[in-house]
Amino acid sequence: MHSLKRLFITVKTQLDGIVDDFENHEAVAGVAIKDLETWRSNTRIHQHRLQKMMGQFESQLAELATEAATWSARAVKVREADEQKALECVKRMVRAQQQGKLIATQLQATQQQHAKLESDLANIQNQLHTLSTQKAVFAARQNRIQLQSGLKGGRDNPVEQAQKIFSRWEEAIAGAELTSPEPINTDPFADSFAQEEDTLALKILLDELTAKASPAKNVAVKTDPEQEN
Repeated sequence: MHSLKRLFITVKTQLDGIVDDFENHEAVAGVAIKDLETWRSNTRIHQHRLQKMMGQFESQLAELATEAATWSARAVKVREADEQKALECVKRMVRAQQQGKLIATQLQATQQQHAKLESDLANIQNQLHTLSTQKAVFAARQNRIQLQSGLKGGRDNPVEQAQKIFSRWEEAIAGAELTSPEPINTDPFADSFAQEEDTLALKILLDELTAKASPAKNVAVKTDPEQEN
């Protein structure tokens, strides 16, 4: 007996879990889409940072190129007067050029990473559009299934529930109408006319009764034998 009870509880729990999973699919899909939107936002933040870094690298490259050109011109200018100074200028020119090559390598790597993020962002956007459309379609299909199941009968039939609500409302209104007193006429002027009209109708009826009774009385008086003797 206990084994059957445990089995029943286990099966019921599994069925409840399946029902919950079916009912929560829309919510779970919404969370997944929300996570994807968060990923898109983070990707845009990283992309903006890389864009800013590329601008800084490009500015540094321009400054180093200018610096190298300046030391090159100085080396040529002072070579005849002071060769040691000219060599120092060449040395600084080479250092600027080497720094420029290093910055150029970093700029290229940043540009490649930026391009990858751009591709990832486009892919995320496409996935969001597709998943949002699927979520709306699947939610509509699931809602239709639940609606059709409810319309076939059962305690949760929405149409029957709505009809019952309106039926109870109508019954309440009808009951209130039956128990509520008739409105009292509080117009004395109209009441006076109504009373006069009722009195007149009664007088007319009385005259008609009197007229009907008078001929019958006269006939009875003429045919009385005791009065003839």
